[in-house]
Amino acid sequence: MSDDRNGEGVDQGEYAALLDAVKREIIGSRGRVALLTTDTELIRQYWRIGRHILDRQPDEDWGRRAVPRLSTDLRGAFPEAMGYSRTNLLYMRAFAAAWPDSIPRTTRPIPWGHHIVLLDMLDNRATREFYARKTADEGWARGVLITMIKGRLHLRVRHSPPGPVRTPPSPERRTPQRAPGEPCFSGLVDDGPRHGRNTGAAALSENSRRG
Repeated sequence: MSDDRNGEGVDQGEYAALLDAVKREIIGSRGRVALLTTDTELIRQYWRIGRHILDRQPDEDWGRRAVPRLSTDLRGAFPEAMGYSRTNLLYMRAFAAAWPDSIPRTTRPIPWGHHIVLLDMLDNRATREFYARKTADEGWARGVLITMIKGRLHLRVRHSPPGPVRTPPSPERRTPQRAPGEPCFSGLVDDGPRHGRNTGAAALSENSRRG
C-alpha cells in the first residue's frame, strides 16, 4: 500500500522521462485548443497521457506505483488543473489500453465521463465502438448511455430484421417540373438537429477541473 502512495520501487530515470513527457503533453495541448474543439483536444490529451504511461511501464505493478506520484507532481506543476487525480490517470491508462491505436472515431467527440462508462461497463472493443458511435450520433446523456448498455441495445440492433430495400424511381415517376410562377419550396426541408460547437480554452480548464 505504501508503494502505491509514494512511488517507492519506481525506477527514477524511467519516472523522470514519464513526468517530462506528460508535462510537455499538457503544455502542448493547451496551445492546440485554438485549433481544435476543446472536447476533442481534452480526449486526445488524456489518450496520449495514457499512452505515455503504458509505453514506459515495464509491468502493470510499476504503473500502479508510478501513477500516484505522477498525480502529485502534476498537481504541483499545474495547480489550477483538476484533471490529474490518481483515479483519472488510471482511467487514462485504461483508455489508451482499450483503444491502442487512436481514440475512437465518432461523428463528434463524446465527453470524458461517457468514456469512463464505456471502460467500466464493457470489455469488448467492438461493443464499445458501437456505443461510442451511438452516443455521438444520438447525443446521449451519460444516464441514457448507461441505460442502453444495461438494456443490451447492441444485441437488439444486431438481430433486428433488415429494413425494406429501396428501388430508384422509374423514368415515368420522376419529380414533375415546377410550372412557371409556381412557388418553390426547396430549402424548407427540416434536416434535423445540427451538432458541433467550439467551447474555447475556458471549457478545457473546466473539463480538467471535473476530472
